[in-house]
Amino acid sequence: MKFTEDNIGDVIDFSDEKGSYYEERIVLVYCQICGARYIGPIREAGGFLGGHEVFHTWEFKIQMNEELEA
Repeated sequence: MKFTEDNIGDVIDFSDEKGSYYEERIVLVYCQICGARYIGPIREAGGFLGGHEVFHTWEFKIQMNEELEA
């Protein structure tokens, strides 16, 4: 299912290969570092934010290591 800004705040029930979700609110979140945005259920929004946090932490560590080696 594709969500748009018109869906923000809606509360939905849905099922996927992981299970069934009830009364999930549709939210808009964004990465404070790169600005990428996600619109969808809260459950998935947490994964989006967590994934970006882990990636950008890794990215910064690589950059810092490169600067220390220079």
